[in-house]
Amino acid sequence: EPLDPPKKSHHGEKRHAVHAAVHNDLEVFEDLADLTSERWHYYAAPCATRCLGDKLPALGFPAEYCQRMVEDYHTLDFQPRLNTSSYVNVVFEKEEEAVSLLGASVNLADQTVYPQSFKMHNDVLNMIAHLWNCPKPDCFDDYGCFPGAGTVGSTEACLLAGLCLKLRWRKWYAARHKMDEHQVRGVYPNLVISTLYQACWEKLFKYMDVEPHFVIPTCHGADGFKITAEQVREQVDEKTIGVICVLGNHYGGQYDPVLEISDMLEDLNEERGFQVGIHVD
Repeated sequence: EPLDPPKKSHHGEKRHAVHAAVHNDLEVFEDLADLTSERWHYYAAPCATRCLGDKLPALGFPAEYCQRMVEDYHTLDFQPRLNTSSYVNVVFEKEEEAVSLLGASVNLADQTVYPQSFKMHNDVLNMIAHLWNCPKPDCFDDYGCFPGAGTVGSTEACLLAGLCLKLRWRKWYAARHKMDEHQVRGVYPNLVISTLYQACWEKLFKYMDVEPHFVIPTCHGADGFKITAEQVREQVDEKTIGVICVLGNHYGGQYDPVLEISDMLEDLNEERGFQVGIHVD
C-alpha cells in the first residue's frame, strides 16, 4: 500500500509561511541576499557595498551610510570654492551655517506656530524696502510690513514678480477698456527684456502666457551688453506689464541703466497713461 504523506509539523508550516512571505516581496529578498553574501566581508559593513540608485531601496540604511552616499555624489561635483561665475555664496562663517541649520526645522508658512520667525522675515522685508526708499503703503499699519515675500533665489523672485506685474496690469487694462474679468483674460500681455536674460524668464513666457518683447543690446562701446532707455521705449505698448533690468548679466556682468530707464518710463506713463514698472533682476 502507498504510504500516507508525512504530516507537516508546526515548525515546517511556520518555515513555509516565512519563505512564502519573503518570496512575495522579491525586492526585500534580493536585498537580504545581497547583504548576507560573502562579498561584503571585504567591507566594514554590508551597507558599505550599496549605492543609492534611482529607486527607493526595499530596506533602510543607517544614517551614516546615507550621509556617505550623498557625499560620494558630491565628490564629482565642481569644487564650490572655484565657482566664480554663479550668483551663489561659497564661503560661510560658522555662525551662518549654524543659523541655516536652525532654520531647517522651521516651517515659515505656519505663522501661528512660528510667529517670531515670521516677524524676522517681515523685518528683513522692511529693511530692503527702506533701502530702496519704497513709499509706505496705506495697509502698512494693518500688516506691519511692506508688500513682498522672501524667496530662495532670483529665479523664484523673478517668477513671483512676473505674476505680480501681470495681475496688476490685468486690473489696469480691464478698467482702461471697460472689460470684465473673463474678457481681459483673453488679452496677451508682453514683457520687455534684454536678450541677455536668465533662463527662468523662459518659464514665465511659456507657462504664464506672457509674450517677450526682446531688446538686443550692442556688443561694443560703453553701452556694450546693456539695454538703453530708448531701446526700451520702442518696445513698450499698452499691453506691456513691465520692464526687466538686469544687474549683472551672465555674459559680461554688465548692469542695465535702471535709473535712466525708470526716468523714461515715468515720462512715458504720464504721456500715454500707462502703468509700466520695472523689476530689477
